[in-house]
Amino acid sequence: MSTVSFVPHQLASIQVPGEVPVLPPELFSQRYERLEARRQESGLDALLIYADREHAANLGWLTDFTPRFEEALWIQVGGQTPTLLVGNECLSFARMVCKLEARFELYQEFSLPGQDRSRSTDLPGLLRKAGLGKGLQVGLVGWKPMQALDVPHWIVEAIEAVTGRLPHNAADLLMHPATGLRARLEPEQIRWAEYASALSSEGLKNWVFGLREGQSEREAALHLVSYGLELSCHPMVNFGPQIPSGLGSPRNHQVQPGFYAQAAFGLVGGLTCRAGRLVRADYREDTDRYLELVINYLQVVHAWYATLGVGVLAGEVFAKAHQTKNDTWDFALNPGHLIQMDEWLGSPFKKGSGVALQSGMAIQQDIIPVPRQGHAVVNMEDGLVLADADLRQALRRLDPALMERVALRRKAMEQLGYQLGEDVLPLSNIQGIFFPFLLQPEYVARFD
Repeated sequence: MSTVSFVPHQLASIQVPGEVPVLPPELFSQRYERLEARRQESGLDALLIYADREHAANLGWLTDFTPRFEEALWIQVGGQTPTLLVGNECLSFARMVCKLEARFELYQEFSLPGQDRSRSTDLPGLLRKAGLGKGLQVGLVGWKPMQALDVPHWIVEAIEAVTGRLPHNAADLLMHPATGLRARLEPEQIRWAEYASALSSEGLKNWVFGLREGQSEREAALHLVSYGLELSCHPMVNFGPQIPSGLGSPRNHQVQPGFYAQAAFGLVGGLTCRAGRLVRADYREDTDRYLELVINYLQVVHAWYATLGVGVLAGEVFAKAHQTKNDTWDFALNPGHLIQMDEWLGSPFKKGSGVALQSGMAIQQDIIPVPRQGHAVVNMEDGLVLADADLRQALRRLDPALMERVALRRKAMEQLGYQLGEDVLPLSNIQGIFFPFLLQPEYVARFD
């Protein structure tokens, strides 16, 4: 097991790309064809994708449209032009941004309460117009791949009324961690993920180095700059003697020596998080046993990174992390998960999982420790992509500067003692860098 020390360290200077990557229209056509092939292989006559503001990643991945304020329903039936049902405010927006040929239909029940509802057909009528009919087998995609249907029941009732059959949950076509179409990123989508991770990690780095005694959570949050890009979750900043949950939004709590601090910042495609104690390098252990938790936590993270690779079973990664962890703390959630447009697509990292990690998977190092005693708060999250030789070569052709930044991140991690397979591409500008003394952030953890 690696030993951990805390040393002064100069961080590498890694740039954030100057422009937001733009996904080419032909990428969406290719996705549609792949989804159509999966629909037919699954024996489905039609596939419907439901989206609302919180659960829009499946529809956004397919069309580049995500509803603002409202709900939406995508309907693709074999042999028919797809139909997109939207509310009052999204009708013109959908026509502007959707990258696929489609018929756009106003369904005003998807609009906000109190708005006009006098101009649209009822839902069964719109479903028939889109091509649904008696006897058709419909796959329905919400946001959870499970047996039950997770979309509003009145939509399920309308489908059943038109087809005479209960639809199936078809979210696995897009979301299954091994076979789902969204589980592997194309080179163009990796460019987006790298941009999101670089920008979010720069925000977290600036947050760490900007912490000052007396500073409020709101003041500290000014470092989390998104330039107006879509967020995958609300920004989180929390200070206090205890932080029972890191999900809180910034308010008025202030930095005080000895308190804990946590921040998480997620853009669509990438999230970065850090949590630790507001102390200096001369800190001495107390009843929270903070440094004891930090050391074993980092040993687990080190082992997790060293085990990752294309073809490795997710269950092996879980086992290595669990074997390295001592019995003073537990995993809050899975030790790692897939990340895509949504912050958590799903996780193959479970005990005994036989899912093999694949080239193109975007993975979040998201190991959250929960101490069995005391109130110590420790966390570190960064995103990465697994890429075999062919994908790495495709990325070099598409964006040589991206691979240069990846090389700088790998070098920075290796200088701190991480062991990485050649197929691990770090996307965060502070990948694997932990700041144990948040009031003296020039100190970082190193593995010997």
